[in-house]
Amino acid sequence: MADELKIWALGDGGEVQAVAGVASVKLEDLLEETLVRRPEMLESGLHLVGRQTPTEGGPLDLLGVDAGGRLVVYELKREKLTREAVTQCIDYASALDTMTPEELAAFIAEHSGDGGIDKIEEFEEWYQESFAENELDDLLPPRLVLVGLGVDERAERMARFLSEGGIDISVLTFYGFQHEGGTLLARQVEVERSAAPLAGQRTNQSAAERRLALEKRLAERGHTDLFEDIANTLHTLLPNPTQKRGSYGINFGLPSHGGRRRFCHLWVGEAGPQVAWYPTTNWDESVLPTLKSEAAKNGWTALKDDGGYVLDIVDAKEWEERRESLVRFIEAAREAWNPTPQSGSGNFHERVWSYVRDVPSGTVVTYGQVAKELGSPEAAQAVGNAMRALPNETDVPWHRVVTAEGHLGAPESLDEQRERLKGEGVNVTDDDRVELATYQSRE
Repeated sequence: MADELKIWALGDGGEVQAVAGVASVKLEDLLEETLVRRPEMLESGLHLVGRQTPTEGGPLDLLGVDAGGRLVVYELKREKLTREAVTQCIDYASALDTMTPEELAAFIAEHSGDGGIDKIEEFEEWYQESFAENELDDLLPPRLVLVGLGVDERAERMARFLSEGGIDISVLTFYGFQHEGGTLLARQVEVERSAAPLAGQRTNQSAAERRLALEKRLAERGHTDLFEDIANTLHTLLPNPTQKRGSYGINFGLPSHGGRRRFCHLWVGEAGPQVAWYPTTNWDESVLPTLKSEAAKNGWTALKDDGGYVLDIVDAKEWEERRESLVRFIEAAREAWNPTPQSGSGNFHERVWSYVRDVPSGTVVTYGQVAKELGSPEAAQAVGNAMRALPNETDVPWHRVVTAEGHLGAPESLDEQRERLKGEGVNVTDDDRVELATYQSRE
């Protein structure tokens, strides 16, 4: 357990004076009202949607929706947090988790509007306006947050145990101090949210959480404006594209065979934004040699393993130099796009997908291995094309296919592939490689 928080005031002359703590009885009266008025004191981007919300286990202190669109259950104690507070918070969260998203939306709307919380007449409408990229079921599972004036050792131990076991729980404590006639509030995080999922556990990131992860990654590299400029250019060039944002980039899709297939991908590379293009069966085969030649001529780099091409753009100056060549190439590729791929290729794709569906969890196969098993040992690149032709929503475990050297084979979805493999108990090295001698299936 963390030591009790203390604050000292430093005078202009270097003198040091301890700041007196506020009696807990006074702070009890301040805390809940203050948090309702200023929910950012709990966490940035939080929307409070309920206060003293009735549940089977009693009134739930505060109910919120975080910046990623997840439901958050807050259990507040006007004293030190105890093991009973942990149990109570689990009770509330489990009751909400049994509801369907639609039932939960109606429940929140019915009980909003009390105790300083804004009334939400139509929660589904409010949620879609606030989190346009999310589905309503991204609310669940709920997060758990315990808030109190300190925490005892047993409660902290229980919270850490749950967090290390994969439950999204955190513990915040507040301390009050008197200073120059006013009251200071200090917040301390005693138990942080788990940074990564456990083996076998899904990441359950909502679309908004993936978007926030992408924004954070871009901001850390100083590439936010450059990335968005490139994304806007691609969006303008493509006819009614879909844009699926992940934590590492954007997948641009175009109509294909009654659905949508990936046209290109913009993702966050090590040196800067990177545009990736893959010659799948959705392009007219007669123009592929010309497109590949244009890609090479305009500075695109060929990917050895799967026939794709990438264009690295390290800074704004290079973007200005390469903008026109990118536009020319994307326009040519767009004109060559075939929305109804050949049936023969489609049949091969179905055979690849059927094979990959049978790859056991916790193992991997290589592109060449799949091609060999299907009787076409020279068709490793075609296997890669089949994997990239998968729709965005699929039951095919694409993440279990790697290169001949064991490297992860989905650069545009690298983060997701890594997390899925780790979730199945597959060890992925720091250079994003799987040890084939240990994890390869059916060789």
